Amino acid sequence: MKTIPAFWKRVKQEKQVLNIAKYSNDNPKGILGVSVYNNPKDIYYYIAVPSDAPVPEGFVEYTIPAAMWVVFENDGLFKDDVQNVFRRFLTEFLPFSGYEYAEQPDVELYPSFEGQATKGHSEVWIAIKKREVEL
Repeated sequence: MKTIPAFWKRVKQEKQVLNIAKYSNDNPKGILGVSVYNNPKDIYYYIAVPSDAPVPEGFVEYTIPAAMWVVFENDGLFKDDVQNVFRRFLTEFLPFSGYEYAEQPDVELYPSFEGQATKGHSEVWIAIKKREVEL
């Protein structure tokens, strides 16, 4: 909750978001924040765009696996709303949905923007799978 907002701030201040955004050529349109959890001590966070362009030097390619997604839309402060979505997903959506967390990357979708935008429309995509029925 502190490291990722600081990472975004640094990348925006250094105008790297604009450099990343120019490679976007696929859907969904916008800038992605991708959280990849291999285990509690092996977590990666990417600021990315959907693209099929060759990977430029200094960049890394990560392919998000196909999945069934629940998509939460937000209009407000990016940091607060996105963090709130994950809390609500775990406490309000999952227990009553018939689905479980698919343990795939989580994806945040932000509009492409210049400057230091901190609020607007965003989406959080969380991969889910049908909960197995216990007999």
